[in-house]
Amino acid sequence: MTDSENPYYVAYLREKKARQEVEQLLEDSTRQLYEKNVLLQQQIDLIKQQQQSMIQQEKLASLGTVAAGVAHEINNPLAYILSNVRSLISYAQDLLASMDEGDKQQIDQAKLQFIKEDLPELASDTCQGLMRIKDIVNHLLFFARTDSTGKSVIQLVDALEFSLKLLRPMLNNVLIKKEISHVPMILFNVGELNQVLMNIIVNAYQACDVVSDRPSEIRLKLTQSDTNICLTVVDNGCGMDEYTLGRMFDAFYTTKPVGTGTGVGMSIVLQILRQHDCTIEVKSEPDNGTEVMILFPIDPQAVYMTSSSIT
Repeated sequence: MTDSENPYYVAYLREKKARQEVEQLLEDSTRQLYEKNVLLQQQIDLIKQQQQSMIQQEKLASLGTVAAGVAHEINNPLAYILSNVRSLISYAQDLLASMDEGDKQQIDQAKLQFIKEDLPELASDTCQGLMRIKDIVNHLLFFARTDSTGKSVIQLVDALEFSLKLLRPMLNNVLIKKEISHVPMILFNVGELNQVLMNIIVNAYQACDVVSDRPSEIRLKLTQSDTNICLTVVDNGCGMDEYTLGRMFDAFYTTKPVGTGTGVGMSIVLQILRQHDCTIEVKSEPDNGTEVMILFPIDPQAVYMTSSSIT
């Protein structure tokens, strides 16, 4: 009996062929899965890049909104710095003139005493003004930075006050009421926190701006529970209906006139807050204002870093 007639051998060949086919199928499937995983990762990376680009574009749009506030905040210290420098130049000229004429006539002691007393105050005021400008510029650099992962220990109260400073010219006719409690510091990306606060406050202002039958009012409340820090922003503006409220976090959805809104601000706010394990809740009724509540988790790492820096 030949091998081809041997049923055991035939079964062996059949099993071998089946095993080879399975191995080839497994190899092909593994290769296809790998290729699909590579493609999927490329798509994920592309989406992340597009999201980051969208965030940066929204930041640039926000910078346009706060340009007037920045100019106002910088212009004030610049004005008295310029005045102080002019006084310093005048004093220097008087001193040089007195030194040149010292051999000819007695130096005006009263004038010298006045200059001596005024110089330290002029120098101190000038330094304070320059430090104020430096602080504003540094905050703007933080706001415009593209780093999406770097987190810092931040005092939420300070970030809120800075946003209000930048928006001061816009909010000139709005009554701002603040109920601020002492709260722990949080761990957050500085630029992204500013972006969240700016979007929320600007939206509140714009909702108030379209209402003419009552004075505009925005209330800011900051409280703390055992596990969270709660920031509440309430306006008495136009409010939203259920449909608009349901879509307010959708990208590119906006009820604002063309040219006044990108439609991505609140979707980016939601994305940033989720990345930092925060939650946001919005309540609104037509012609009855809007309430935005953001919960920031109390981060033990931030508390530890804060206490370590103090000790």
